[in-house]
Amino acid sequence: MFNYTYKYSDHINYLPGLARQAGVLVENNAIALPPEMGTGYIKAVLLNNGLQVLINECTTVQDVSFHREPAEHESYTLRFDEVKNLQQFTLQIDGDKLKEEPEIYSGAFLTNSLFELAYTANAGIEDRCVNIFFTSKWLEDNIGIKTSDEVFTKYFSLKTASFNFEILNFEYRSLMEDIFELDHNQPMQLVILQNRVMLLLEKFLRSLFNKINHPEQQPNINEATLKQLIKVESLLVSNLFVQPPTIPVLARMAMMSETKLKNVFKALYGYNLYEYYQKSRMLKARQMLRSKKTTVKEVGMALGFKNLSNFTIAYKKEFNVLPSASAAQ
Repeated sequence: MFNYTYKYSDHINYLPGLARQAGVLVENNAIALPPEMGTGYIKAVLLNNGLQVLINECTTVQDVSFHREPAEHESYTLRFDEVKNLQQFTLQIDGDKLKEEPEIYSGAFLTNSLFELAYTANAGIEDRCVNIFFTSKWLEDNIGIKTSDEVFTKYFSLKTASFNFEILNFEYRSLMEDIFELDHNQPMQLVILQNRVMLLLEKFLRSLFNKINHPEQQPNINEATLKQLIKVESLLVSNLFVQPPTIPVLARMAMMSETKLKNVFKALYGYNLYEYYQKSRMLKARQMLRSKKTTVKEVGMALGFKNLSNFTIAYKKEFNVLPSASAAQ
């Protein structure tokens, strides 16, 4: 098992300690995982507006355990995680422990550096994460929000309660995909990265304030149903090259009626099941086109469009540009 205990100051200073523990070097504020630990990278970026973002795409080959000790100075990290092959997972915040055994975990989670935090996960996980670091002063100076606000007090009092986890819907996934696709050696990429990071932060904070200030507007979904919906969503987006499971199949898997599934899914994710699948499929199309490894026709066919004009219409409806324009970017 890979074990790492540390105190957090910021992303830039976090990497050297992690690199020493992993036995690798930091190059351009990035490290590559050693073969005995897994594959992938972890990269820290200092943005022009003072934010720091930690980006990683990693697959582990051994169990991992991270323990963050309480820091002397208060700061915040907002994590957006999409983890596959997660079979055993424990999270502990100041003695409040959560144990989960999901196959896929996708969510956003805000933590305070004054709290002790520890988590463990099994070998074989695939983790894609965007982790935003900011201070109370940065939040007040740049967004006009004080962390002494009642919203933050209530949020952190919940610790590992399920309320604390924000689901990753299509909008979050779209912004994260933009970040993972960036070539940081190209001009304007830092500007694009900063824009997407700010949009992620804005979307999370809007959701947080709405949950705390307007609980009556939140969908009435219990924790068991929430977990089933996350599984349904993961099935819809896990393989966009094949037809998705039918609603009857998804309803049986979720152990609820078709009507209930359709209603609670739209209440939670904002779109009906097919709309959500279609938006996710178009996001995959844009990713493939921007990679310049496939033609417009090949992308359309790979995603199940027998008629290229139908693919073009669907793509333009989603992004307001033709597929060829994305391929040329």
